[in-house]
Amino acid sequence: ECCRTLKKVVLPSTIKKILTGAFNGCRSLEEVNLPEGIEFIDESTFRLCESLKQVNLPSKLEIIRAELFYGSGIESIEIHHNIKEIGYWAFWGCKQLKCLAIPESVKRIGYGITSAHEGFEGIDCHAKGFHVENEALIDDENLELLCCWTQQKHYVVPECVRRIADISGNEFVETITIKQPVELTTYETFASDINLMRVDFQGGVTGITEHTFWNCRKIK
Repeated sequence: ECCRTLKKVVLPSTIKKILTGAFNGCRSLEEVNLPEGIEFIDESTFRLCESLKQVNLPSKLEIIRAELFYGSGIESIEIHHNIKEIGYWAFWGCKQLKCLAIPESVKRIGYGITSAHEGFEGIDCHAKGFHVENEALIDDENLELLCCWTQQKHYVVPECVRRIADISGNEFVETITIKQPVELTTYETFASDINLMRVDFQGGVTGITEHTFWNCRKIK
């Protein structure tokens, strides 16, 4: 963790688990092999690995855990059909990521799995119980907006949404309009939306915390 000059890691085939934050903050790490025998990779393992562009997920891996690639340099990744769950903020802040395809095998998806950045084409979601609408991933059972990658300046939240988890880290959006009553379900829902000036809760809102608009420098 935080070995900032580390560039390459070669793991033996005997490795079964990688525990929390093993390579977190290794900003120069460019290459790491993940042997097929690996069954478990814990949270934040490749967090802030800014030079890491590609990783092949082992076929026995079933969960992409929280913040696994948060702020990394990942450009593309194949989420194979044994993956059943994607944890919160798994790919948040991955500014080189071009797109994210979620297979039908995925049953659970956390909030904020990705965020808005230049060149991101969006999420192609085949998982049942979720759909993409107006550049947002929505949990159909809970009517919850899990993440949003819009580059629109003036964004209107889809009217099916009743809960909002994460529209954070967006440098494009300036105004957000929400016509229906909503509940905010995370404590930093709009954090670091650095150009956000106004959120219009036309139907009312619950769940605002002291961190809801953290680092929203232009909010009026």
